[in-house]
This record gives sequence, structure tokens and C-alpha cells, in this order.
Amino acid sequence: MPRNRTIPLSRTPSVVSSSVKINGEEIARTFLVHSIVVNKEINRIPRAKVILIDGDSSSGNFRASNDSLFIPGNEMEILSGYQRDVQTIFKGIIIKHSIKIRNNGTTALIVECRDKAIRMTTTRKSRHFYQLRDSEIFTNIGEDHNGIETRAEATTVTHKELVQFQTSDWDFIVTRAEVNGKMCFADDGQLEIKAPNLNQDPALSLVYGATILELDAEMDGRDQLQNGSSKAWDYAEQQVTEKEADSEPASLNGNISSEQLAQAMGFAPYVQAHGGKREETELQAWSNALMLKRKLAKIRGKVKCTGVHDVKPGNMIELQGIGERFNGRTFVSGIQHHIADGTWQMDIQFGCDPEWFTEKHTISQQPASGLLAAVSGLQVGIVEQLNDPDSEDRLKLKLPLAGTSDEGIWARIASLDAGNERGAFFRPEIGDEVIVGFINDDPRDAVVLGMLNSSAKPAPFRANDDNHLKGFVSRSGMKLVFDDDKKSVTVETPSGKKITADEDKGEIKLSDEHGNTIAMDSNGITLESARDIKIKSSGDFTLEGMRVDIKASASLTAEGSAGTNIKSSGITEIKGSLVRIN
Repeated sequence: MPRNRTIPLSRTPSVVSSSVKINGEEIARTFLVHSIVVNKEINRIPRAKVILIDGDSSSGNFRASNDSLFIPGNEMEILSGYQRDVQTIFKGIIIKHSIKIRNNGTTALIVECRDKAIRMTTTRKSRHFYQLRDSEIFTNIGEDHNGIETRAEATTVTHKELVQFQTSDWDFIVTRAEVNGKMCFADDGQLEIKAPNLNQDPALSLVYGATILELDAEMDGRDQLQNGSSKAWDYAEQQVTEKEADSEPASLNGNISSEQLAQAMGFAPYVQAHGGKREETELQAWSNALMLKRKLAKIRGKVKCTGVHDVKPGNMIELQGIGERFNGRTFVSGIQHHIADGTWQMDIQFGCDPEWFTEKHTISQQPASGLLAAVSGLQVGIVEQLNDPDSEDRLKLKLPLAGTSDEGIWARIASLDAGNERGAFFRPEIGDEVIVGFINDDPRDAVVLGMLNSSAKPAPFRANDDNHLKGFVSRSGMKLVFDDDKKSVTVETPSGKKITADEDKGEIKLSDEHGNTIAMDSNGITLESARDIKIKSSGDFTLEGMRVDIKASASLTAEGSAGTNIKSSGITEIKGSLVRIN
């Protein structure tokens, strides 16, 4: 391709023209602008800094600083060009106003601005989204912010539910956009979320020896991957779901492809893992996004040239005359305009950082909300007291690693079931070892999550791989035991009183330490006692059966206070060695 040794401009870049507008009105030329710097990058809020010469030591006055024009909240527009043919290079709001005095006599007013998208960064929010794609969520969030026009390219995954938890709208949008292979382009009050177009025509061609003023470029093989995939746990299928990237190869600068670099480095395939259940479409998008980021990280750097309006983040530019390793089309990830001393130069950043947004920035709320040093992970506790003087159903425990000489801390108890005057009531014993978690990682908000056994405090049953026995044994030895091998349930007291329902034997049996038993099985009901059996009823007592046998080893007595009636529809026999009637 023939090299264009000049930058196409509407006017000859001999005289730089720039202007600053506040709330739509150009500032007076009596305000002396020393320099202007404008930065725009993917996934970042555009920013600008205007430095004005200000301050008079003789009068002790800062005229520009005192003026109401430069106070935070006012809207600022910066325009630049050549020979008074100017175009907008930044629009935003003033966020910071500062002055500087140096011992060489230099004094200045520094005005810092941000794009209106800064409003998306100031507050952490929590909310739920249902049955929406990420792109729909982005536009919904954008509608909450006046003055920001939000457009989002369609994403593929529809979320049954998605939670934004204690994070800013901006961080939430950028994070979700990245894993969908999209980028955030904020520009002069507009926010566009879309995938980079790597096949577009270059917005600018730059040539070493002509239009390249400075350049830094690097190729790093550590960021390149032979392949990438994402996996998650599908609990419905009880197996791992994995999706490999299927993104198309990108035609970018340099004569060594990402695939060649990755193969030369010999790295194993890169796997991203999520412990929850994620849809295959989401895993696919995540894998593709990974490979896109890594390919755009193959060659990174910046190039300085004469200032132009036409190049913005998301464009492609072409680099020529810098050798086969770096020649070619490259993706613009950021720009910086620098206007000072009658010149306008531009740094163009190309290539992308291989790290995810969440790896570079802290987007989540601080542990313990930053109120104090947090406690991480689970901790072991030793129970000290069960009676809660505040009647909050807590217990007091000590954390051995926090010191055992102190009084300890109060902790709530996670229960199998809990509610108003109902629930499961199982408390550990004083001296027991428990596992403790902390709400919001705050050491003042402990929760006992469970109790622990060990060789020092062994479980009541010996564990084995069959795992037939389940149950509960109280401090005094009362037992409730489930045996999956025998398919039986046993309730037993320490002295031997026992109730057993046994599917293996096909019986329900009640027994005690005195030898008394009641058994119910396929043969009927059997009552046995080593001593007396007494049956007493304040109402009627009826015996009925196909055949009723009453046998006494010694004597048999039957008595009716009001009367006695013995009858039969068949033969009635009364026998004895001696029979007395009346």
C-alpha cells in the first residue's frame, strides 16, 4: 500500500486554534489558557484539564478563579483546529477547581472536567433485573441518568435474574459489557456499548519519517493464548459444562499472529471457571470475550502525531514504516490531545490491556463496608455462654486466634428452621468447637454456622464409606438413629427404653430395660412383660377376634360389679374338676 506521508486536514496545520466554552458561551480572551489536555479511552470516563495563567501577587487576586465561570458543575466544551476551523474535542462538566503557586513566581488555575457519564460513578447501588439481556439492562440504567444518551449493541444472553450489588452503574455496565465482548465508548455525553469493529477502514495512516512524531510499541507473547474456554457447574445435569472460544481470527498489525505467538510460548489452553450454574450462551460469550481481549493485547503502544479530530477510541489506524513486526492496522483504545504553546499534538494508544476491568479496579464494596478491619473467611470459635442477657437468642464464644483472655463476642445461630415461636432448637454445649462466619465480613456480626467434631471431640458414630447411619445423640445419650441399610429408625434413651421401626424385619417394636416389649409385625401384635400387665379403662373395654384364648398359669378371675353375661350362639362349655354355680 502506498504510504501517505501527510495527514489529511481541512486546513494547513500552521496555526493552531482552540477555544473553551462554559455553558455554551466562549470564555473571554482575557482569560489566558496555558494548556489543554483531553483524554478519551475505552471503558473509562473521558476527562480534560485546562490550565489558565491566573493570580496576581501584588493585588492578591485570582481573577479567573474568582469568576463564576470555572466553578464545579458548569458545562465545558473544548474545541480545537487549525486557522480558526475548530471542532469539538471534549464536552463535559467541571468537577474540580484548584490553584497552584510556585516559588518561581508561576501561578495557575487548574480546571478539571469529566464527561457527563461521571454521574454513573458516584453512587453504589443494589437492584435486581429480571428476564432481560445485558444490552437491555444497559439502556435501562442509562435512562436513570439525565444528559447521557445510551445506546447498546444487542447481547445474546437473557438473564432470568441478574443482581447489581453495591456497585456503581458505570462499573456494573463496564464489567458486564466486557464479558459479553463489548466495550464502553463514552464521548461528549453519549455512551455507546458495542463490540470493536476490527474490519473497518483505518481512520488515519501514520508513517515513520513523515507523520509519526514519536512511537512506543511492544509485542508480548505472554498474553497470547492457543485457545480459551469457560466452564461452570451444571447442578441439574450434575456435570461440568464447558464452551471453547469460537471467535474469528483478527487481522491486526505485525507479521506474527496471536496463534503463532501462543504456540511458540507453549502455554496450556486457558480455562476460566465459575462455580455456579451458567448458561452455555453466557459461557460462550465469556470465552469469546477472553480471546478478543488477548488478541488486542498482542501489540500495544502509543504513537504521537499532529492533532486531528477524526481519530477516537474504537477506530482503526494504520502504522507504516516501523518494520514488519509492527506494520499494519491496529485498534485505537485511547487518545490524548495536548494543546500548548501554539501546538496541538495527539497521542494515540493502540492495543488493549489483557486484564479484565475487575482485575484492575476495585468495584465491590469494601469488606465490613470499610467501617473497621474486616475478618476474612470462616473462623473457629469455642462456646463460652448460652444465656443471652439481651434475649436475642445469641451465644457467647471466643475466637482462639483472636485471643482467649478476652470476654469473647456474641454470635447469632444459624438454624435448620427458625421463626416466631417455632423452629429447630439445637444449641451447642459450653466448650464445644463451632464454625463462625461474619455478616459483611464485620467481626462484630458473627453467626455460628455449625458445630465441629474432631479426634478430641469425636462424633457419636464412626464414619465409613457406606454411610448408612445418620442420627442425633444428645449430651445424656438420648439417640435418634436412621439406618439406611436396615431401613430403620430408632429412638432410644440411655437406660435402654427404645422405639424401633424396622423395614428389614418388618416390625415396629417398643422395649425397655425391664424386658417389656410391644411388637407389631406381619403376625400381629405381641405384648410381653417379665412382670405384670395391667389394662385399665374409664370407659368400655372390648376384646374381639376370630378366636379369643385367655389362659392363666395359676387362677383366672372374671368379675362384673353390675352383672356378668356369658353367652354363645353355639355350644357353651364350662369344665373344671369342680364346678360351682351360685
